Amino acid sequence: MALGRYVVEHGQIPKTDLFSHTAVGREWISSGWLASVLMHLLFSRFGPAGLVGMVFTVLAVCWVGIYLLGVRRARSGHTMILVLIAAALAAYLRFNPRPDLWSIFFTPAVALLLLVGDYAASSPRRAVLAGLALPCVMLLWANLHAGFLAGLILIAIAALFRWRAWWAYSTPARYVWLSGIFLSFLAWIANPYGVRVLALAAKIRAIPGVRMLIFEWMPMVYLPGFNLPMAAYVGFGALVALGTYLMWRGRQTDKQSARDWHVVAALFLVLFALWQRRQAGLCAAALPVLLLPYLPSLEARLRTWGAKVPALVVAATIFICSLQVKGVLEAGEGWPVAALNARMLPCAATEFLERFRPPEQLFNSYGFGGYFMYFLGPRLKVFLDGRLDVYAPQTWLDYLAAEENRLTIEQVCARYGINTFAIEARDAFGDPVHLVNRLSQHPEWALMFYDDDSAIFVKRSAMSEEQRAQEIRYASPYQLQKFLQAVEDPQTQAAALTELRRVVEISNGCAYSYALAAWAAWRTGEQDAVSRYLAKAFERDPQCPLAKQLVEQMRAR
Repeated sequence: MALGRYVVEHGQIPKTDLFSHTAVGREWISSGWLASVLMHLLFSRFGPAGLVGMVFTVLAVCWVGIYLLGVRRARSGHTMILVLIAAALAAYLRFNPRPDLWSIFFTPAVALLLLVGDYAASSPRRAVLAGLALPCVMLLWANLHAGFLAGLILIAIAALFRWRAWWAYSTPARYVWLSGIFLSFLAWIANPYGVRVLALAAKIRAIPGVRMLIFEWMPMVYLPGFNLPMAAYVGFGALVALGTYLMWRGRQTDKQSARDWHVVAALFLVLFALWQRRQAGLCAAALPVLLLPYLPSLEARLRTWGAKVPALVVAATIFICSLQVKGVLEAGEGWPVAALNARMLPCAATEFLERFRPPEQLFNSYGFGGYFMYFLGPRLKVFLDGRLDVYAPQTWLDYLAAEENRLTIEQVCARYGINTFAIEARDAFGDPVHLVNRLSQHPEWALMFYDDDSAIFVKRSAMSEEQRAQEIRYASPYQLQKFLQAVEDPQTQAAALTELRRVVEISNGCAYSYALAAWAAWRTGEQDAVSRYLAKAFERDPQCPLAKQLVEQMRAR
């Protein structure tokens, strides 16, 4: 979205990086530039609801459209609705306002156009329309997301198996269809980067450890603690099982509709998703389309079930929705709300940085970079963000080394001139080598902000006197004993409690701040206040470690 805003404001697409201080002048290939423009326009006009509406509309058109095609093919929708429920469960983690949403949309679109080509002999008019549409789809897709390469592979698979049959079509359909296939292999070049867009894949592969360190680039099944929610695996397994059964049964009962390329294309999509979990979305969306010719093989049997299938669909839908509301799907929880999720996004930290205007040369956590780029850039340039292909591999390695204490704070500051740290703090509690805790103990660095998910430190020598006055000297969850000593010392108690009230305000009442308030009340003998503050802490974060520690201490006494 930061790129989209720049394009709208300046009327041009930058070819080199603008938003970081560690990749100045390095090549920036953004195959999703058009998607970025669209998302920026929607967000600037409608806020979060605009992005939610975009995702809902694209997915609704995709899923409802495939369902209606299934009804038309099988004369009822019993089989397809089961397939689509499994597909939605397999892909739900990719239902986000990101450019790859368009790959989820266009992969089944390309598969459908290729299916039309299978029946061109009996319907040449449709083949002509599909032949005209195919290069247009590839042209648009190549400017929305790099996933267009999956579309090219599907076209290549179909062409490899079907070129003889295509050549046998009646003359007008043959020439238009084959021209469409040929132009599809060229249309994608019409993007701002030309053939250079292909370098994006090589750049990503060159990032050290990308498939083992970045969650969405990992294989579908990986190490314990780095796997997807169980529901996603259940959906993916059910989709593959249904697809395998339908193709096997359909190829036996209707050999006229069966095509070898359907099987190869489906196998490619499944292997693609297994190799890279972020591809589960386009796989789950396209597989139902490839199953269209095989639906009648199961539909007749399901129709004999009468009302059982609709009842099963309703029950499954209610069950899946209840899992979402309870947070079991690990994609938020509660009823749908069109708003920014402050637990997933550094909203409060960004607001603080906007007000505070920290000294430049920022070191930020990988997951914060994109959000900072949009709301703070290019004025405040990031250290790193999700566009890892833009950065030199050494920058990524240095980031990891700094996080893992293989590069000292002094070393990373000397190498990059860092004056400000804005980093994730979710897992800092109880980990002495965590960067947050190391900065808390470092005499040159001042804690300026924290909430339950982030912390901001600024080099004391780089701040103005006015900025130094905002330092959090006592009310730090990362130095509990220092805070408790300040609360118990009559000379510092007032300053510590005043500072804590300020933290509650700037962090929007984070769980850590209320947990500190509960600790202070416990040490000063205000038992009623302890319960009240603990309740607020657990309301904000039921797993707040600082609040849990106090509960354990109280039980021990």
